[in-house]
Amino acid sequence: MKRVRALALASVVGAIASLAGATPAYSQDDPDTEVPVPADDGYADTDPSALTDFRPALDGYGTWQDDPSYGTVWSPDEAQVGPSFEPYDTAGGWDYTDGSPVWVSDYEWGWVCFHYGRWAWSGGHWVWIPGREYAGAWVSWSMGDEAFAYVGWAPMAPSWIWWGGSPTAIGFGSAEPWLFTPGAQFVGPNVSTRAIPGSRAGAIPSHSRAYTRAQPRVGASPVPMGPPPAALGIDVTRVTMPPLPAREVRARQLARPSSAVALGAHAPTPHVLRTTPRPAGRAQMPVGTRATPSRGRR
Repeated sequence: MKRVRALALASVVGAIASLAGATPAYSQDDPDTEVPVPADDGYADTDPSALTDFRPALDGYGTWQDDPSYGTVWSPDEAQVGPSFEPYDTAGGWDYTDGSPVWVSDYEWGWVCFHYGRWAWSGGHWVWIPGREYAGAWVSWSMGDEAFAYVGWAPMAPSWIWWGGSPTAIGFGSAEPWLFTPGAQFVGPNVSTRAIPGSRAGAIPSHSRAYTRAQPRVGASPVPMGPPPAALGIDVTRVTMPPLPAREVRARQLARPSSAVALGAHAPTPHVLRTTPRPAGRAQMPVGTRATPSRGRR
């Protein structure tokens, strides 16, 4: 039987919501944005190749559909993930690569959907919005104060959708659930067995603050990078993790045109990011809250 998530207490929701800002609203008068090809051997997140390059890896594991709120999306089959699936929680865990957390999924298709694109809750299930820029994990981060040595994360809300084959900026926030775990227990597989859902986190959210790691990147929004091991009191030399699967290596290879094109991916192209008013009846809301209970363990 599908489990239905209870709504978090108002005080907890408010604390979690404060960890991230609301997605900016766009109006019909906002101009479209020309997006050039990145100069650093990369892809723009809204590059149209996001709609095609990953289809061979996903088609056997889920369904593509046109969602009324999020446009062209992909959803994993419930037979693949079970009734309580939630991104960056179910069937996976955290490792460190190059000093930054990376999500290692147990799913065959996870190398795509947890390193590219965004997740959103829509129509009673999770949907994946394609994106083309790589990250160790597309999540928002939080850190607890000295009295609450916890690290928290939540799927990063999408800021665009695919409409008619074109990337289109959206002006509403997607409600994303938070998870918390003691820093010392952060690294390792099967994180869902030790992580605390936001609705049961008690005082942890109110003792947490948004975490943004300084990065030497100019001219574009930085890829989210979580806290380094030292910030969590982790000695990675004492943590035993299996080698990264070959599919994780492939995820990194597809991040750069210099290696991706040789693997059959499309070269990046300049394109236009369109703007549109938010869908009728879709209220703008702070990221980190949830308007509708889900079927997960929250």
